[in-house]
Parts: sequence; structure tokens; C-alpha cells
Amino acid sequence: MQIWNFSEDHTGEFAVPEGFPGSAVNGRAVALGYFDGVHNGHREILSRLCRLAADRNLTAMVHTFANMPKSKTNGSHVNDNAHLTTLTEKCGIFDRIGINEAALYPFSESISSMKAVDFLDLHIKNLLSAKVVVAGEDYRFGVEREGDMHLLASWGKENGIEVFPVPPVFQNERIISSTWIRDCVRNGRMSLAGSLLGGPISYEGIVQAGKRLGRTLGFPTANLMIEDDKVIPAYGVYASVLITGNSLYPSITSVGLRPTVNTSDFSPLIETMVYDHTMDLYGQKIRVFLISFIRPEYRFPNVHALQEQVQKDMAEVRHFHDVHAYDYSNLLSGVI
Repeated sequence: MQIWNFSEDHTGEFAVPEGFPGSAVNGRAVALGYFDGVHNGHREILSRLCRLAADRNLTAMVHTFANMPKSKTNGSHVNDNAHLTTLTEKCGIFDRIGINEAALYPFSESISSMKAVDFLDLHIKNLLSAKVVVAGEDYRFGVEREGDMHLLASWGKENGIEVFPVPPVFQNERIISSTWIRDCVRNGRMSLAGSLLGGPISYEGIVQAGKRLGRTLGFPTANLMIEDDKVIPAYGVYASVLITGNSLYPSITSVGLRPTVNTSDFSPLIETMVYDHTMDLYGQKIRVFLISFIRPEYRFPNVHALQEQVQKDMAEVRHFHDVHAYDYSNLLSGVI
């Protein structure tokens, strides 16, 4: 997938990436949205986009923002507006779905203050060469979110551009939304979160060198810091899957502050141990999928009590993996 990074300089001058003008000879079918998580509701929009683009011999493009729009950042808690997917993860899912291009815009002051019709004229029609526009029925845009699908449809008729609103997708008689999924992740409802997302949430990064306490206690772990601005899952123990390179390993993961042994570091840590493999992962890039919540994080009276509980957790999670036959190809098919 071709990624086009648009930008603005310090004067607010909008910069078009080199090679973009004239890059879609027949024009584009463009999906509009922020698409955090690229959940099953988003996937309905993107599937519609791909079909329309193929039918009309157009380039399938997603237009989205490289940073979170103001309309998505009105929570009161520091992590209320954290992402389900990083920008890299989001683009990776777009690519796997079959999108040809992604236009990544800065959500700048000039973009956010633009009139809805001006945005459609200057960017969607003239710059992106849209012949088809696809968006969710609740899509809003322009200054003060003045633009909606009614305005977009009317504008499309005036300009000879086909506009396709996509209705929301329901699960359990509720509209699937990124907000709902973030709530699930924060409350440890990973099975539900995964079914809404189309695959389990994951955390990626370079394995950090820690205090090696887990190795001393008999359960060596690969440690990750939670990515900036990514939703923090419920503290506790999870059945998980670790991927490094092209290999997948059933694993057990602890997320939290490690209160039994830690009294000074208040940054949550993801600690993962792979079953039946001895692996030195320090300095390597790994990805950890949280599959199922096992129990909350506790402060134990001493390290011995912690060790006893860890042994119980390891047995329970091993049984979970045994029941699932160590086969996560279907579960992870939409996200790897």
C-alpha cells in the first residue's frame, strides 16, 4: 500500500508529497474517517470502498489523520482518548484489507477550522481526485463538525461524485464503536473486544532490559512498555500470544505495576513469558496479543505467595492454550 504523508509548515502552508499529483490516472474512491482500531464497523466501510473501486477501475484510498482529531479528544481522564491502534498498526490493517493508498493528513488548526464545503472542494475533489466517496452514516467533518452525510450527498450530486453512506454495524444490539471497545479493553473484556475489532488487541515494541526479577523467581519474561497514547488494558494476568519475526508462541502475560515487588516505578509494564521455549528476546521487536483475561493484579503479602499464584496462573493459561489447540490462525487472521 502506498502511504502519502501530507504536512504543513510553520506558516500553515499545506505540502503535497512528491509524486502524488497525477498518481491516480482514473481517479480515486475515497473512504473518510479516523478508523481507530479498524473495527468491524470500519471494515464494512472499507469493504464497500474496495468493491466500488474495483467496479469502477478506481484507486481505493483511505483518507485519515496522522494525529487524533479534536472531536475524539474530549475525555477527562488522561487515557480516555488513547488509541486502540497506532498509526503503523492501522496502516498495516488497511494494507491487509486491500486498500491501495492511505492519505495521512495532519489534524492542524487550518484543517480543523476549514469550512466543510471548502474541505470537500479543495481536498477531496481537487487534490485527491475523488470520483467516489464512502463514509459511515455518522461521519462529521469541517469546522465545528458542521458537515454531515446530508451535506456530503448534496455536494456529491452537484459535483458528479458518487457518495455512499454506510450504516453502522451492530453487535449485541449495540453499534460497534471505538469508544465501546476501549471500555472493554480497560475492563479486561478481551474476548468481546476481540470480536468487535475482528481480532485481539496487541502491543508492540522492543523488549526492555528489566530487573530480571522474573528470571530469579523462575518465570523469565520479555518486558514491553505500553506505547504512548495507546489504551492501557486492565491490570492483571492474560492468556496471550507472542509473535517475533514470523513465529507465533502461546504465552502468559501480566500487565500492571507489579505492586508486590515494585514500590517506585508507576509506569505500567507488559511482561510476557512464552511456554516451552527458552528465548533471549532482549532488544528484539515483539508483538503481544492479549487473548483472554484471567485475573486482576493483586498485591501479595510476600514473594513466596506471588510465586505460588504465578504457578497457578501458568497452569490455568496453559490449559486455556490446550483447549484452543495452540491454533490461533483464524483468531489472528484479520490482524497479522
